[in-house]
Amino acid sequence: MKKLVFLLLIAFLTPSLPSISVKAEETLTYYAKVLNQANFYSSASESSSLFTLPNTYFVLLIGQEGDFYRAKYLDLYGYVKKDEVTPMDGVPTSPYPNEVFRNFNDNGLNLQSQPTNSSATLGKLDFLEEYTLYGTTTGQELFPNSTNIWYYCNATIDGVSTFGYAFSYYCDIFDGFTENTEYFPEITGELQFSSQTPENGGLSDTVIAIIILAVSLPCLVILYLLLSPSKKLKTSRRRIFSRKGHKDYYEFNEDDL
Repeated sequence: MKKLVFLLLIAFLTPSLPSISVKAEETLTYYAKVLNQANFYSSASESSSLFTLPNTYFVLLIGQEGDFYRAKYLDLYGYVKKDEVTPMDGVPTSPYPNEVFRNFNDNGLNLQSQPTNSSATLGKLDFLEEYTLYGTTTGQELFPNSTNIWYYCNATIDGVSTFGYAFSYYCDIFDGFTENTEYFPEITGELQFSSQTPENGGLSDTVIAIIILAVSLPCLVILYLLLSPSKKLKTSRRRIFSRKGHKDYYEFNEDDL
């Protein structure tokens, strides 16, 4: 009987567990291809351009703000202008380039906050170390007949991941971005991005499940303990009555008469 009651309690308390999924719609995203020159921006402003995106590759569009899309490129989050990219109906297998460059300046190569020598120096790129190339931009030509091309890259400076610009004159290995030939039907209509804020305030399914279990399990234990003593008490009383009845029972021996 106790097991039956316990199972009924579990069935009563657990129906809410399957309904812990986030109620908000899945965020819609789109891949957009760079068919002509397009820049990647740090904010929804034309003055915040970081670098030029390589032609034929993609950015992942995750939202919109005025004339800009919020976008992801490699591991960077930023913005692209709506009129500089072409949204497509498909998922590319290689949306981003995989290019590196190497610094061959044995004195180290400065990583600048802007593509100019007068900007803040964030650190140095190590000699013969390879770095991921995100994109290129034009900047200061440090000396005559050199180049005005700078590489936007990431380096670990004093244990901190740091983005900045390297003067390409002292870099090798990179010979240009290879072409990405993936192509999908173009999306000509307005893109629909769903809300990115879940109705549960941002709690994940795992957190919700833990909360429900943390509340349910103590209730089960308490109810189990409340039901258990009643059976023990009945059993104890039966034993007492049995002992009392035993005392009232006498067996006569003929030798005692």
